[in-house]
Amino acid sequence: MIREDEISDKDQIFELYRMLVPNSKKMNVFGAQIETIRRDSNNFLLVYEEYGQILGTVTLNICLQALHGFRPYGVVENVIVHENHRNRNIGQKLLQYVEGRLETGSIVPPCQLYQINTHITR
Repeated sequence: MIREDEISDKDQIFELYRMLVPNSKKMNVFGAQIETIRRDSNNFLLVYEEYGQILGTVTLNICLQALHGFRPYGVVENVIVHENHRNRNIGQKLLQYVEGRLETGSIVPPCQLYQINTHITR
């Protein structure tokens, strides 16, 4: 199941982020920040959950602009799948879910475009 994050997901999200940036000394996941993202209508932290375990996550930020009237654009970042559950199409399902919600406008007005940020070595 794909859903928005909850404060109770904090430790499992931290574990996924640790897989993304294992040597980061600055990384920290705060419950208060998760709640802030949850309440913000332009930012989403989505998780893929099976049997109470968070197996993947993706961040979606909606950016307002003036170029295309009221149509914003989306930025997708931090697509992470738990290392023990890769090759099960979890990342693909997360991206398809985000893409569907961006195109249909079920999150915000339909986005005129979206970009996926990634790092060349990941």
